[in-house]
Amino acid sequence: MRAITESRCTSARRRAAGISKWLALAILVSMVRPATATDHVMAPGEPWPAATEVEPGDRILLAPGIHKNVGALSLSGAPGRPIRIGSVDPTQPSTLLGDAWSLDVAGASHLEFESLLVISGRSGAIRIRGTAATPGRNIALRNLFITPTPGVLVPVGLDADGVEDLRISNLRVALWQRAAIELRNASRIRMTGLTLQGDRRASAGIRLDSGVRDVRVERSALLIIGGSGVAAGLPTAPHPESTASTPAVEDLVVERCIFERVAIPVTVGSAERVLVDRCTIVEPTAAVFELRRPKAGWSAAGEVRIRHNLVAWKVNGLARLFIDDQPDAALDLGPNLWWAATMPTALQWLGGFPDGAAPQVVDIDPRLVPRSNKPLAAPAAGFGHLASPGPGVRDGSDPPRTSEPRPTDRP
Repeated sequence: MRAITESRCTSARRRAAGISKWLALAILVSMVRPATATDHVMAPGEPWPAATEVEPGDRILLAPGIHKNVGALSLSGAPGRPIRIGSVDPTQPSTLLGDAWSLDVAGASHLEFESLLVISGRSGAIRIRGTAATPGRNIALRNLFITPTPGVLVPVGLDADGVEDLRISNLRVALWQRAAIELRNASRIRMTGLTLQGDRRASAGIRLDSGVRDVRVERSALLIIGGSGVAAGLPTAPHPESTASTPAVEDLVVERCIFERVAIPVTVGSAERVLVDRCTIVEPTAAVFELRRPKAGWSAAGEVRIRHNLVAWKVNGLARLFIDDQPDAALDLGPNLWWAATMPTALQWLGGFPDGAAPQVVDIDPRLVPRSNKPLAAPAAGFGHLASPGPGVRDGSDPPRTSEPRPTDRP
């Protein structure tokens, strides 16, 4: 009898120890939740709770596995009490996979997504959109990884239309076609810590279409893109005929980013108040910057400032410095560092700098460390994504050799 009792006790202990890791984690995290909040733990294939069943402050926690065809989400939290959707175990991100869009958010507010793997559907990976009655507001994406279905490029990684206050951090997108991120009718967008790695088939990294206001892209890496890294003010729709000429994009800041092996790191069409500051640009091929002529009705580029950037390319690897299809655009080219082994003589066949440009640094080899792109040359410390604030570019009493703008330098 004693042996049987001990055996039963041992079996019970084994069953208790056999509780799955994700369930144990769910129980643990629920113990520290406020009494009014609920954790909805979802296994793959299980139907998600309806919008009426999810309250502000609740969490939807996904167990490891593939969660297919979740459907459109129209959830709304409250200020200070967002609804959070993520993996039970952030070290083992759960997967979303849909037929059209794998994650489709419509008319939601105060919503946060974290630690998820999203495999693209036919239309794209993530769509966030406002509705006619309710724009999307206060939405955060953190630590998401967007990847294609094997053998098929992601059409669009993240498509946002009709959204206000969108925060994107530590997002990774691999192998897309049209754009890794595309924005339309969106405002107050903050992007930091992005890693967008495409290939020569990628048309754009970040595409800002029209109706886009107040966007910041910071401390991000855009790698191997066959088109533009950041394309601002390239509307796909014609300008409304009933209104006066207006810019498609306003108030864009691209700061402390790395562009590596991107054909044209920055393209500006119909955009006003654009700042490209302290970025490191390595091995561009078609051009470093492009001013593209906007479509009829959209205003030309204005107040475009480019300063404190570090640009390095291989000999014979760059077609020209600038593509300028907007000769009347307001471009302020501040001090930047430009380097190839043939500088400064390469300027004469790369088109030189636009009229009115500030003196440019053209005789300092930054000696970039592979992968990190950190400059080892002390005089280059004032340029690029690791530059400290301030205009200083070189220590010592001798100023660096610069190129003075000439009328013949304009492409």
